[in-house]
Amino acid sequence: MNDLAQARILVVEDDAAVRALLRQLLGDAGCAVECAPNGPIALEACRRTAFALAMIDLRLPGMGGGELAEALAREFPEAAVIIATGVHDTPTAVACLRAGAFDYLTKPCDLDDVVVRVGRALERRRLLVENRRHQQELEARVRLETRAARRLFLGAIKSLSSALEAKDDYTRGHSERVSRIAGELTRRLGMAPREVRRVRLAGTLHDIGKIGVRESVLSKPGPLSAEEYRHVQAHSIIGERILAPVLVDSDTVSIVRHHHEHYGGGGYPDGLSASGIPLGARVLAVADAFDALTSDRPYRCRLAPEAALEVLRGGAGGQWQPTLVETLAQRLEYVWPMISRARGRGEAGPGDSLSNQGQDKAVG
Repeated sequence: MNDLAQARILVVEDDAAVRALLRQLLGDAGCAVECAPNGPIALEACRRTAFALAMIDLRLPGMGGGELAEALAREFPEAAVIIATGVHDTPTAVACLRAGAFDYLTKPCDLDDVVVRVGRALERRRLLVENRRHQQELEARVRLETRAARRLFLGAIKSLSSALEAKDDYTRGHSERVSRIAGELTRRLGMAPREVRRVRLAGTLHDIGKIGVRESVLSKPGPLSAEEYRHVQAHSIIGERILAPVLVDSDTVSIVRHHHEHYGGGGYPDGLSASGIPLGARVLAVADAFDALTSDRPYRCRLAPEAALEVLRGGAGGQWQPTLVETLAQRLEYVWPMISRARGRGEAGPGDSLSNQGQDKAVG
């Protein structure tokens, strides 16, 4: 391959006669040559046109050749640079090589040598550009494959979460309902769509850590012992450990870890309070509690939605953020039919009541 053919070359030289000579020499070799008498004009030319190589005189007026070479390396890293220098400037030229210049020519230059050195620099530049682009393509492919693997693994975790809940009639579908309630609350709060998706995903996965909790404890019909309660509390940390290697978005993982923190402090696992708790986790805490209260459990029957709301209001400021409880209250006529359908009830059952039961309204 002839790298000289049609290669765009910029000659930066303050001596008009030398500029004309190099233009003729490189033009005869097949290059498309443009000339500049100083650094600022050379930079303007590079911003207009992509050059494969710049041949720069080290002793330019104003902006020196070394300074110009550094500027080109920052702005146009794919352009090759050759420094032209006097014999007494050789140490400086060598310093330019260490800074990234491809080669240097000592004046007065042998004209045949100029063409050979330019050709070598262009060939090296082509190989470097091809290697860089190949590396970028490989990195892009790895990113795509990594995302695909993460999506596959995440799908498996979601399936595992659903299978875990499906083993128990009392918790079947709980995470999906929590996800829906939390999504509605975040939309009502005016959060960005990306935040809504993040909270919904956290809702779907928030109990995945219960895979590490003994089934005998999860399904125990009576009160838990102190040791059993500590064992259950570990599920938020276990969930974080399961999700952290899979989810790039650490904020989603943080929501899962902290969805049992209390707004007034005293929750777990870290005893955070108020704004120290991620907003998504505060939202999830309200959604999680509401669905749990309105669901049958081994140790109690479900509450009607209004009764569950009163429980949440009683704990507002302590366990739950008051404004989020009231946001749920404002959207209850929409939320309740939505989660009732998700349970597959369709009609009100024992313990269910709500004015306008079953009516659906558009998301506000």
